Parts: sequence; C-alpha cells; structure tokens
Amino acid sequence: MSPASRPLLVPSRAGLSRELLEDRACAETLDAAYRVHEALGAWHLASTYLEALAVELQFRGLHAHRAASMSVVYRGRVVGSLEADLLVENRVLVLVRSEPALQRTDQFDALRGLAASGIRVGLAFNFGLPDLVFSRVC
Repeated sequence: MSPASRPLLVPSRAGLSRELLEDRACAETLDAAYRVHEALGAWHLASTYLEALAVELQFRGLHAHRAASMSVVYRGRVVGSLEADLLVENRVLVLVRSEPALQRTDQFDALRGLAASGIRVGLAFNFGLPDLVFSRVC
C-alpha cells in the first residue's frame, strides 16, 4: 500500500487521563504558537496572531473556541464574567498579546480565567517581540 493510499490514523482520546489530554492540548498549542510567530514575525496586532493561532490549531484538528466567555459563580449565582482569547479543546485557556513585554497582569488574567472556569492550565502568549514569549499558568 502506497503512503498516499494509507488511511490516516487518528489517535483515540478514549481512556486517556485528563492530565494527558491537557498536556497534549498544551503542547500542540505551544507548537502552533511558535509556528505562527515564525511565519508572521513580530509587530502585528494581537488580533492577527489570535486568528492565525486559531487557524493553525484548526489545521491540526484541535477545537479552539475564540472569545470564550466564562461565568464567575458564587453560591449558585453568576456574579461576574471573564473572557479568554481562546479555549483549546475545552482544556487550555489561552491569552494572546502583542506588547513590548508580557505583563504580570496577563498572568493574573489567566489565573482569574482558570478560577472562573475550572480549567487547570492557561497559556499567556506575547507575539510582539522578536522571540515568542509565553507563560504557563496552573
């Protein structure tokens, strides 16, 4: 059977631990971000990188929900809301920036999103420099 005629093997997610799925989604997101930064370079608007990252993740077969809104609940009532730039596979919260530096407030925004959503892993990216800068927040 020639390589072109072989069926694509898609790994099953059944039976994989939550941690492993989070690690896979996180690793794919990191790799996708590096690919986007390598292709586009620095100095574009954050919205440009966000769209390119969503396209790259979709190309890789991952679901990336843009502008994911999360409710902050207290005693069964919604008391606030937060928005993540991307939510990858409903497991990794992603913030995308294009600034002179990744700010401490970006990490706090990621932590607030994790607390509100129950998601355990967040990534804050800054594409606005010659080298991609990111922070993993747990």
